[in-house]
Amino acid sequence: MNKLISSFIVALMTGLCFFASAQSQQALRGTVTDETGLPISGATVRASNQQTTATDESGAFSIAVSTGDLLTITFMGYDTYTHAVTSFDPLSVALQPGSNMLEDVVVFGYGTVKKKDLTGAIQQVGSADLVRAQATNVTEALNGRVSGVLVTKTNNRPGTDMSIQIRGTNSFNFSNEPLYVIDGIPSYSGMRHLNAADIETIDILKDASSSAIYGSRGANGVVIITTKAANRAPGFQVEYSGNLSLKTPTRIPDMIGNLGNGLEYVDYKIALWRAKYGESSLGRTDFLTDDEKRRIKYGEYYDWLREVSGPSMSHQHHVNANGSTEKNSYAFGLGFNDDDGMVGNENFRRYTFSLGLEHRASDRFKVGMNSYLSLNKTNHGADDALLNAYFIPPVASPYDYEGNYAFEVQPTSSKINPFVQIENNRKITDATYVNMAGFASYKLIEGLILKSQLAMQLDNDLYGEWIGTYTQGKQGVNAPDAFRRESKNTNYVWDNTATYDKWFNDRHHLNFIGLFSMQQETHQGSQMRGIGMPFDSDWHAIESAEEITDVSSYYWESSMLSYMGRLNYSFQDKYLVTLTGRADGSSRLARGNRWGFMPSAAVAWRLSEETFMRGGLFNDLKLRLSWGKSGNNNIDYDVVFSRLDLSKYPIGGTGTNGYGLGGSKGNPDLRWEMTSEWNAGLDFAVWNNRLSGTVEVYDRTTDDLIFRQAVAGLNGYTSILRNIGSTGNRGVEFGLNSTNISRERFQWKTNAVFSLNRNRIKELYGTGADDLANRWFIGQPIRVIYDFESLGIWQEEEIDEARRYGQSPGHIKVKDQNDDGVLDERDYLVLGTPSPSWTFGLTNSFSYRNWDLSVFVYGRIGGLYNDDFTYMFTAWDNEHWNKLDVHYWTPENRSNEYPQIGAQSYHTQVLAKVPGTFVKIQNVTLGYTLPQHILTRIGGRGARVFATALNPFTFTDYKGPDPETIGENVYTQLSLFPMSFNLGVNFTF
Repeated sequence: MNKLISSFIVALMTGLCFFASAQSQQALRGTVTDETGLPISGATVRASNQQTTATDESGAFSIAVSTGDLLTITFMGYDTYTHAVTSFDPLSVALQPGSNMLEDVVVFGYGTVKKKDLTGAIQQVGSADLVRAQATNVTEALNGRVSGVLVTKTNNRPGTDMSIQIRGTNSFNFSNEPLYVIDGIPSYSGMRHLNAADIETIDILKDASSSAIYGSRGANGVVIITTKAANRAPGFQVEYSGNLSLKTPTRIPDMIGNLGNGLEYVDYKIALWRAKYGESSLGRTDFLTDDEKRRIKYGEYYDWLREVSGPSMSHQHHVNANGSTEKNSYAFGLGFNDDDGMVGNENFRRYTFSLGLEHRASDRFKVGMNSYLSLNKTNHGADDALLNAYFIPPVASPYDYEGNYAFEVQPTSSKINPFVQIENNRKITDATYVNMAGFASYKLIEGLILKSQLAMQLDNDLYGEWIGTYTQGKQGVNAPDAFRRESKNTNYVWDNTATYDKWFNDRHHLNFIGLFSMQQETHQGSQMRGIGMPFDSDWHAIESAEEITDVSSYYWESSMLSYMGRLNYSFQDKYLVTLTGRADGSSRLARGNRWGFMPSAAVAWRLSEETFMRGGLFNDLKLRLSWGKSGNNNIDYDVVFSRLDLSKYPIGGTGTNGYGLGGSKGNPDLRWEMTSEWNAGLDFAVWNNRLSGTVEVYDRTTDDLIFRQAVAGLNGYTSILRNIGSTGNRGVEFGLNSTNISRERFQWKTNAVFSLNRNRIKELYGTGADDLANRWFIGQPIRVIYDFESLGIWQEEEIDEARRYGQSPGHIKVKDQNDDGVLDERDYLVLGTPSPSWTFGLTNSFSYRNWDLSVFVYGRIGGLYNDDFTYMFTAWDNEHWNKLDVHYWTPENRSNEYPQIGAQSYHTQVLAKVPGTFVKIQNVTLGYTLPQHILTRIGGRGARVFATALNPFTFTDYKGPDPETIGENVYTQLSLFPMSFNLGVNFTF
């Protein structure tokens, strides 16, 4: 196979040399900028000889033309530029704002459509925006740039996973993650393996009429990723992009006594011990050790958080090359990313390789392939290290008398030295991701193209963990543990499409796509744990352990057969209709229920094309209305079966396997979860496209939810899956683009997005009753915060009323909702939902001559969250641990937020309820594009240098590091919030 690829590339290069030496055509090079001189990336360059290419990030292009050919250059929002070729001198083109923005193409699945012909809610993010976001995980780049999309991350450690919600939450018990389609391969692997520089576009299908093309997998929306493939750009072009980043912790939480103010902690501890144990306790030997007293005497305080964490360096590099001849095109890319964390050994390292080939055997027949390989290694860091740095007070030192790291830094506490924990606890994931697709396309007759694509996706990972003796879990006594888990996931897809595209009488435009598809996926894996490892071998010699436990393995597969038809019709380019129908049959459901049919319909009216609207204010005005139905097959493979659980029993001195009914009973009558949605949209552009935007209003309902219903255990199982219940999501989305100032040398542009979603449970069990045990209430969101309503802190003038509830001044005060003098669950109420009320993103871009400046702001407003971090470090009153430095109640300082230090207060759980509002200035980038005369001297085609500050400012009331990770697992995922300073360059030659 390697020899075949090598021979093919050699043949392509040979053809390229022949092409370059031909006398009839030559390579015409040039650059494309906007009216202010700022490079335009992604502009389409077409020649009358049918050659086509696109500009790179520096605005450069190269295209093979002959004297007399006509060149046209187009880009969304700008007038088309035409040029008659009379010589081959480098061309400099400055596009002017115009009215061609509707010619942009978006991917809707199995095909493309021009923006002007779009009838559904689809939004696209291009390569330039993804790269400028400078996010290691490209998923994060969608936050604040696509309306209706909410990206959540579990923590800020390098390589962390992220998830996407599109227009809210639909399902109770199963995934709400969208379907990802990477170069035509549907999966749920996400985008964590991808390098932003390898992606051409990301198209998000938000409404059901758009996502219905993916049938039973489209209910949660669809994210279509198109990587950079072979194109017809002539000549040979190489692009390099790279940056160096310095990360430093920002918003480090303010713990008592940090920053060298150790006496604050001493005062806190005195107040705590007096409140808990009385004045005499201050003389006990465990109040302060001799070493702690000595350090206090000499002012030797240790800022644990700032010593355990620190700045780190990261860098990434990407090289992309492409070329083309008359018959062949090729493209390949190499990427490397090395991202160090700020605590211990945290690190994420990724290598990527992409290859695209296309051969045009004739005007009718072509074949090609795209492949993508990603090798990832994630060092997750050590459990408990950062957590212990929060807990250990500043009067403790990490060193013993000899200057070495001590294991126990505070004999009166159970928390061990974080530096020792880092040395003896390792958690590493090695992942391999492969995405390969080969296709053949044949034009049967004019307008009719048949295409067949066979694709394979491989997603493997190996996770290993080593817990040494000198760790928090082993306490310096027990022998080490090792754990190993591996999984292998393969996905095969065969898509066959027929596309017919035809104009009739220059008035009727018909586009039809028919699909027959087969998909099979297999999943297998195993795990084991070794207890009592005799030597440090990571997780590679578990068989040497004293005891092997947690042994398990699995294998399962599923398949799907699909038929789909999609019809797009337009009359006079004004009246648009889209009809889609898809039938899916899946092996995950029982016979008789495997097939589901998902239809959709959409209409649009381009009012701006009407005679009575022409020449007026609007350059574009389109009304859209759609309805669609889609399903959710992202469910367990065995939901229709009742599984047997394995138990081991000691009989006759040996272990004997026993099997019994598992905790959940299968249901062969299960049907697809089905989501139907209405979407109304308005697209507009005014003032010669200086202001354009989109407004979306939607109402989504999900019925026949596959719901895990609790039942009495006397049946032998505790739950059963049933199709019951209904949920809904309603929302509004806005997207605006404006050119605020446009002068010869200066320009200011703004892009803004706004999203609002309201989630609710419409029905549960068909009885109209709530499910109090699971905190599900009809008319409320799926996830709610249900607890006491906090009224602050009992004050001294309320002492009599406080005694009525067994409380004292300085204790937490909650509301007695029914005023019965008893505080219990009957006083609980729905306080909020852990989801923002609305979100927004705002990008301002400025350019002056060759300089450019962009500022990106992202915000989430509203939402109430259960935060273990806030609860742990404000409510816990351990006599040896540290706490957050907040305004605790005292008789002199009558705070109404936090209770008195040492108060044995009830209802401390209300301290965990924190609002999630924040506004971040997330990205500030200053760039400079080298002028053409300098590039000519150095032999380059385009070059830009830039400097970026990531997360320089965050505005929030949250006491933890990052309000975007509220609720992170404090034991396994606790992290700090990074601020980064990047220097980078993009160069094309």
